[in-house]
Amino acid sequence: MVLQTLPESALRYSGAQRAEIGAAVYAVSRLWRGMGRDFDGSYARLEPALLAVLFTAQERVADGALAYVPDVLGDAAPEPVYESAGSRFVGVAGDGLPVASMAYGAVIQAKQAVSAGLDVAEALARGGRHLTLASGTLLSDTGRSAEKVSGGAHKVRKWTRMLNPPSCGRCVILAGKTSWQSEAFNRHPGCDCRNVPVSEDTGDDARTDPKAYLDSLSTAEQDRLLGSKANGQAFRDGADMNQLINAYRRAGAVRPAQINGRNIKFTREGTTRRGHAYWQMSQAQYIREQSVFKDGSKYKRLKAPRLMPETIYSTAKDPADAKRLLKLYGWIV
Repeated sequence: MVLQTLPESALRYSGAQRAEIGAAVYAVSRLWRGMGRDFDGSYARLEPALLAVLFTAQERVADGALAYVPDVLGDAAPEPVYESAGSRFVGVAGDGLPVASMAYGAVIQAKQAVSAGLDVAEALARGGRHLTLASGTLLSDTGRSAEKVSGGAHKVRKWTRMLNPPSCGRCVILAGKTSWQSEAFNRHPGCDCRNVPVSEDTGDDARTDPKAYLDSLSTAEQDRLLGSKANGQAFRDGADMNQLINAYRRAGAVRPAQINGRNIKFTREGTTRRGHAYWQMSQAQYIREQSVFKDGSKYKRLKAPRLMPETIYSTAKDPADAKRLLKLYGWIV
């Protein structure tokens, strides 16, 4: 299969949308700093300006997204089967609720913080963080919604997911994923990844190639993105980035424990019969002898804990032994 680099128009669009969203989030954050001790009273005074910023940014982001799809398709773009306008995307958040309700959520967060015992300054800081994250997510969702509408108008069938660096681990392992026009965009709060309409796999650019993106980072950046210095070293020693990142996909999935007086870190991710680590770990006699148990669900799971790279490196005799253990516990695929 012939690979293609990302179109220059996609990169320009990504940068323009990031700048637009960043400017709006900064403006919202500045307005929030005008909040006082009377949460509802002070918010009522700043709400018109705050919503004006968000509505203007929504329309600009949507207009950019609507123009982006025919631009990136170039000469291959068919005549649109319908027209749309950025103004149609204004006032509604990605979950279908009014933007005004989303923005007021910051006040609710601040009130809840006070009820939990925080002082006013700390409560407003928490509300401000909620507002900036929600605003960024709102505008990214607005752009993606407009992309899909424009894609439908121009008969786009498939999209490739593109990173908008710097990116988190959850986004990195999805880079380059191809989805159909009808599929929802898998994102988390604050995600700013973009979609590229393509007819072929886009695989030779770091923004759509997870490993290429990780390889482009410094050692410190790899460690941060993968969760720890040990995880970063495991990646450089051949561990699969998907295994490392997915170990953290559930809250509390990575846990400390003490076995025979030794502190360890382990995870249960990948240890059901459907997981890669289950089959790798089952090759070891001492683990096989522990058999399996039903973890309150229909899936059987290994009794033995899946050691995290941090514990593996602290117990390995030498680098060769570390790699052997990384493979045994399913980190090296």
